[in-house]
Amino acid sequence: MDSRLLLELYKKQAKMIYFYLKKNGCSHEDAEDIVQESYTKYIAYSSGVLSDKALSYIFAISMNEFKKVLKKKGKEQVISIDDQRFWNNFANDQDTEASVLNIEMNHEIAITLERIQEVYKQLLLLKYELDLSYKEIALVLGMKEETIRTYLYRARKEFQKKWRYLHE
Repeated sequence: MDSRLLLELYKKQAKMIYFYLKKNGCSHEDAEDIVQESYTKYIAYSSGVLSDKALSYIFAISMNEFKKVLKKKGKEQVISIDDQRFWNNFANDQDTEASVLNIEMNHEIAITLERIQEVYKQLLLLKYELDLSYKEIALVLGMKEETIRTYLYRARKEFQKKWRYLHE
């Protein structure tokens, strides 16, 4: 494995994986450990992985490590949707009622996300929380861009359906 390619992969993608783990309720320390462990495992087992599939391989390792951490700690996955931004709104001179409504909507979004398929939840978070393009998501997950578009369409439809059900 070319060390420059690995360093480039790490610089570009480690932060993205870290923030994705944080969005899924992982602690700062655990997220850092998982990212580091994922890259260590990739280095150890990279001989059988094509370089264009490296990112999706590392991402898959990260998700598996995260699930192990959750299982080990006996926790359930909790989605965090920019909590810091909402708490910062409390500290500002913004209308308190608007802040509370914002937090309630954030909670409802998290509930709705918990009720949809795991792959759809993952795609929606990558697209709308991490602001990744279709191409970047395809690269991360090792799928075709058209497949990502189709799955995201289905994910949005399922989210809308569950959202409507929650508000009826």
